Amino acid sequence: AARRSIAQNPLNADAFGLYGLVSLANSEPDVIGRQVAMADRLSRRDLSTQLFLIEDSVRRNDVAEALRHYDAAMRVKESVRPTLLPILTEAIREPAIRQRFLPYMNASTPWLEAFTRHAVSNSSDPASIAALAMEAGGFPEGPQFATRVPELLSVLVGRNELDTAYRFYQSVGGGDPAMLRKVEFTEETTDQALAPFTWQPVLVGEIDSIFVAGADGQLEFEARMEAGRSGHILRKLFALPAGDYAISIPMRSDDYSPDDTVQLRLVCLNQGSQRIVFDEKQDLAEEFVFDPRFTVPASCPFQILILMATTAPTTGDVVLTLASPDLQRRSAS
Repeated sequence: AARRSIAQNPLNADAFGLYGLVSLANSEPDVIGRQVAMADRLSRRDLSTQLFLIEDSVRRNDVAEALRHYDAAMRVKESVRPTLLPILTEAIREPAIRQRFLPYMNASTPWLEAFTRHAVSNSSDPASIAALAMEAGGFPEGPQFATRVPELLSVLVGRNELDTAYRFYQSVGGGDPAMLRKVEFTEETTDQALAPFTWQPVLVGEIDSIFVAGADGQLEFEARMEAGRSGHILRKLFALPAGDYAISIPMRSDDYSPDDTVQLRLVCLNQGSQRIVFDEKQDLAEEFVFDPRFTVPASCPFQILILMATTAPTTGDVVLTLASPDLQRRSAS
């Protein structure tokens, strides 16, 4: 049937694909690849041909050719992407595959946004996704890729991949290392494109947080939370040198209850471990200054400062407003 079809129409991708299936059934491996490759040259729109050629390229260790057929398959039919993207995500762990993937790291690749979104959230080795972005000179420009840097930074910090996160922050994010010692609220330190290396409001259903301009033009942080809710409201990563510190945060609160508190916690982050080195609470008041002191030990290269609030179950919302903090190093350890 395939021979008759090709005799009538030589440019016949379906017939050459059929030839390949017949050769496969007849266990003719030397013939299969040539026939399916002919089907591919005649038409890139046949999904089964592309999937066969992916497997054939992998069998021959031809990474560039396998990626070419991945590209073709995901252009042919979007529904195949949930199957292929997880495989490709794990394959990026290999440096040789990352190198050959670089030509696809541009906005003209129609499936790249879906791939980067999946890879950042699901990779078992997020450092490999950071390596890909750094080797490519960053993610492509465009609004569809705008959240990839903070998403990947959050994943890396959450996995304690701190050295990788720091390199990624500098290389792809263009971040200033000095940011990791700055505590005040400025446009630079509240830029969400580099969170959590910058101040990161925690947004959940019952807590609404935002940076706003105060009466004096300085930035303030405002957290509005449903009474009876508790949790994190603000956090930032630091790399403070070992030593003793004093932090001062002017605050004011509205509609609070007598038992409502604000809490400041410092967590030491080291490769593979986390431990709390400072944790202090203070009762809310109409206006007050939260000014605890803490010590950063020598074995603590990175720290994350977390602000939390606990409110009693009443009616209405509790509003907590923070003016720009001040941090002083009192002595070195």
